[in-house]
Amino acid sequence: MDLSELDNRPFCACSTPSGTAGIGVIRLSGDGSSVIADKCIKVLRAYDEKISSCSEMPGYTACYAQFKDPADGRIIDNVIVTHFVAPHSYTGDEMFEISCHGGSAVKQEILRVLERAGARPAGRGEFTKRAFINGKLDLAEAEAVMDIINADSVRALDAANSQMHGELSSRLVSIEQDLYEALALIEMIVEFPEHDDTPENTDKITDICKKAVSDLDGLIRSYAKGKMLTERMKIVLCGKPNSGKSTLLNAIAGFDRAIVTDTPGTTRDTLELQADIASVPVTVVDTAGLRDTSDEIEEMGIRRAVTAVSEADLVFYLIAPDEDISSVEENLVNMDPNKTKVVFTKSDEGDNPHKDEIVKLLSERGISDRIEISAKSGFNMDLFEKEVEKTYEAAGGLLSEDIMIISKRHSDALVSASDKLISAENAVESGLGVDIASSVIRSALDDIGAITGKTVSAELADTIFSRFCIGK
Repeated sequence: MDLSELDNRPFCACSTPSGTAGIGVIRLSGDGSSVIADKCIKVLRAYDEKISSCSEMPGYTACYAQFKDPADGRIIDNVIVTHFVAPHSYTGDEMFEISCHGGSAVKQEILRVLERAGARPAGRGEFTKRAFINGKLDLAEAEAVMDIINADSVRALDAANSQMHGELSSRLVSIEQDLYEALALIEMIVEFPEHDDTPENTDKITDICKKAVSDLDGLIRSYAKGKMLTERMKIVLCGKPNSGKSTLLNAIAGFDRAIVTDTPGTTRDTLELQADIASVPVTVVDTAGLRDTSDEIEEMGIRRAVTAVSEADLVFYLIAPDEDISSVEENLVNMDPNKTKVVFTKSDEGDNPHKDEIVKLLSERGISDRIEISAKSGFNMDLFEKEVEKTYEAAGGLLSEDIMIISKRHSDALVSASDKLISAENAVESGLGVDIASSVIRSALDDIGAITGKTVSAELADTIFSRFCIGK
């Protein structure tokens, strides 16, 4: 990555959200930050009474101070200033964090004064970008910072923290080391073909490639689960009219998100709700009841329901006590048995008289998961949550302790690397030449390196950090 065009002037930004709050935090980082801080901040009280300026503060210490406009001496706010010295800061550069009152005017004035004193406004993700450039984080760990900020479930937070603490990077380094061993063997064969071009060495090369492909494919499969955390698991509620879909949606929401009446066809479009079920972030979609209709608007809603079913990660087909087997049989045509679970609803109103026949039909169609609930009374709603959790846990065939890929960029890079290593393995086994395998393995290493930042271009790094918020 070319660092020659970096703007090394000190930069500043507010790291807390805009609007009014109890406190706000302004960050100032970069070489020369203490010069700017000394212009604007008057130390009132520090742990050592001899400290009279920010530049005199040791690292990891704080002081009580006045933030002033040096142009006219006007006091803007009383603040707490924390000093971090290079390289022992988040960015790896000298850094100050100014904790002020959280009003918009206070924060805006502090930033204005810092900029007039010589700091420039920070770009998106610039603090984390500097941490990456200074070797405090690799690129995968840096991306995890934003995933932690965006996490809206405990599971998403845990997955991002795992990546933030280097578990993915460590796994990739292990794979890279094996591949470099394969390249060393190839180098020996090329340099000393009369001694080293033996079946034993070529077998070792293919074994390394096979193991790397297996390791990469395990990570690739994990993205099925990781995607559910970052993009939310899509759950679709479908069934004939008045099967209890809207009542179930409202029970999940905890309020009346959908209109519930006894009139068939009340829901004519898809309704979406974002929720957290069993610590899994989900988007629940309530759909129009599946039936033949001459109503043009309702027919449009039914078509959207069929589309939603095809795009879902999990489909709950709801069956009310009055539904007959012919209706179930007709509607199951649109259902993928691998992602469909059946819910017998309104259990408080009694059993479906055709239940045994319906269960037999479901088994014939390969649908074995079914539960009975009453969304109205709350009966067995815990079983509904468990079915969501089961689907999440089964995604990608991943064990709970395994590393999880949560970024499409990472998944795409791993797929590319895996495909190339399969090609390298085939080149060796078919006798095309180890030199071809060497070139392909090096290209696969570039794909892996793009995840951690070893082979990343400045353009890609800029694109990644542009997705961050300002102040992080």
